[in-house]
Amino acid sequence: MKNLSGKVAVITGGNSGIGLGIARSLAAEGCNLLLVGMDEEKAQRAAADLAATGIKALGISCDVTKRDAVEAMADFAYDAFGTVDILVNNAGVGYGGQVFEIGEQDWDWVMDVNVKGVFQCCAVFVPRFLERGTEAHIVNMGSEQCFGLSDPQFGSMIAYNTSKHALLGFSDALRRDVAPKGMIVSLICPGPVATEIWNAERGRTAEYGDRNPVADGAGDAVAEMGMDPDLVGKITVAGMKDDDFYIITHDYIRGMIQDRYDEAYAAMDKTDRWLKEFG
Repeated sequence: MKNLSGKVAVITGGNSGIGLGIARSLAAEGCNLLLVGMDEEKAQRAAADLAATGIKALGISCDVTKRDAVEAMADFAYDAFGTVDILVNNAGVGYGGQVFEIGEQDWDWVMDVNVKGVFQCCAVFVPRFLERGTEAHIVNMGSEQCFGLSDPQFGSMIAYNTSKHALLGFSDALRRDVAPKGMIVSLICPGPVATEIWNAERGRTAEYGDRNPVADGAGDAVAEMGMDPDLVGKITVAGMKDDDFYIITHDYIRGMIQDRYDEAYAAMDKTDRWLKEFG
């Protein structure tokens, strides 16, 4: 999608962090925006700031884990803008802990927001894109953890890691499914970024149990050393304009990718030996 001027983008988690960074870069291209967040007032304030640049921008609240809420949000988008060209599934939460340190409700919270939320939004918007029959672009928020594990200094984050691996598989399958229908899918894979994702406990809803007070502020160190979300936004939009599937923001991730596939490729030597021995 080379020309973004006049297009309409829906960005979940668009009122802060990477989502807002992407919104700013899309606004600079002349793209109109619907910013979606759990905090409607915050989304509307962010939208008002972007509207001051000359585009149309609105903010709305939505719990992306709930199908009826996503349907209502999509209805609002089409009523307000007439169409939608771009869906950015950026909403997500971070959560640390080893498998024996996290509870079932912790696991469900991470999976529901990071994976089910993307599924819900795609399940609602893709049929609308198909009905319209014109070019559309879906952008999903992955992570360096699509390819491997983060630096040990950040500790274990098994639920988050699992959710991002799931999004790699989901996005890969989605692009195969929708490419013949004229849709583009991109997967953003950033390293540490200066956002509040690792402090997402502050916005955890009651259905997922009590907040973990130990987790409050746990992401401050990551935020302090992370990439500027506006830079992530610029890289993302550049990749979108090139119709790239992988949009990777940090150069060291190259080594993570190489290590992952070197290990898997080396395992094939044993496969050859076993097939000769047992086959």
